Amino acid sequence: MRAMGMLRLGLVGLLLSTSRIRPAVAAEGETMVTESAGAHDFDFWMGSWKVHNRRLRERLKGSTTWDEFEATSVTRPLLRGVGNEDEFRTDFAGGFVGMSFRFFDRATQKWAIYWADSRRGVLEPPVYGSFADGQGVFLGTDTLEGRPIQVRFIWSRLKTPTPRWEQAFSEDGGQTWETNWVMDMTRDVAAPTTSFPVVELRRYTVKQGEQEAFARHFESFFPEAFQQLGAIAFGQFFEREHPSSFTWLRGYRSLDERAIVCSAFYDGPVWREHAKATNERIVDSDNVLLLEPLRPERGLALLPAVGQTAAAQGPRGVVVAQIFAAYSGRVEALATAAEPAFAGYRAAGAREAGVLVTLDVANNFPRHPIRTDGPYLVWLGILEDDAVLRSRFRPLAHRAAQDLQAAGLLRADPELVVLDPTVRSRLRWLPEQR
Repeated sequence: MRAMGMLRLGLVGLLLSTSRIRPAVAAEGETMVTESAGAHDFDFWMGSWKVHNRRLRERLKGSTTWDEFEATSVTRPLLRGVGNEDEFRTDFAGGFVGMSFRFFDRATQKWAIYWADSRRGVLEPPVYGSFADGQGVFLGTDTLEGRPIQVRFIWSRLKTPTPRWEQAFSEDGGQTWETNWVMDMTRDVAAPTTSFPVVELRRYTVKQGEQEAFARHFESFFPEAFQQLGAIAFGQFFEREHPSSFTWLRGYRSLDERAIVCSAFYDGPVWREHAKATNERIVDSDNVLLLEPLRPERGLALLPAVGQTAAAQGPRGVVVAQIFAAYSGRVEALATAAEPAFAGYRAAGAREAGVLVTLDVANNFPRHPIRTDGPYLVWLGILEDDAVLRSRFRPLAHRAAQDLQAAGLLRADPELVVLDPTVRSRLRWLPEQR
């Protein structure tokens, strides 16, 4: 029997089909499963939410008395994005914790949604459904005080900052429905506003001959759009060893904020207008490391914004990234052993921009793949010019790589990535900040 007051959560998000999706490739002997747009319905729901609840005190008894209370919900992906879970917490009625689990069936193009909470510890019967025309509908069967009922979820206002979920019961086969629970959702954006400890190192391959045009396009439309949503573009670069590269660094206030910002941006008007022109120039966008500072004080430096007239401001210096492949569980040992080398880089004239390590977490915005072949330790620095790079930095970096390899601390040879800042890159050489 369903306990009175049982909360059942379900969400149909936006149809997220305009961001770049990695094509499905079948391994030898496997059947390829084609990417479905419906599998991304819940990308919108990733992250943290505040939930205002109105719940009918009694169900299917003619009650008109409503209880109002607050709750929070945090949503995370499962099964590489074709499933997800959320954790619901409230102090109402003595307090309880609940969890919803959602799984997308590619064959039927429908979601199954399950619920369990701390009061009973039982996985409730699922509801099934999908969405169309801006509204999500999920239906299932259950019992209430020993009699069979039908259960319906309706999601509306999906394209607003405050989506709404409603639950209704029917005891006459769906001819009439009584709504008994209404939730209004708002994003929880109470994270710190002064730092961006979650960092993506994004290394794109663009079409041959499109490198400069892609940089102009990117810098014309996107850095301020990210910033208005609460993220930051730390810098944009060309890799010297890869003439078709475009590399950039994006930061977020928290892991939850990554899901929030990406959902807002890639479903927003700026991306809708410029997605086609952007994606047409990209060959590959999946080489992405998700990083965090080794320690808080080693976070990535945020330098001042640069306007379109920056080309007249003179040389932009050289940015270098040294990427070390660590063994699992030995990142701290590697960082400790590498610290004398990092001190040597600084003494040779490099300005350290950050020391970062890969985040070992589930990808909470599955439309954008991240690498899972870590862990990695990444040292980032800024040099004044090529003379410093050639005569001072490269010899020290080569020696550090040899020493760490000899100590048995590396899974593979380190990668030294030499980056030329683009016109509007924040991360650049600023002599006054030495």
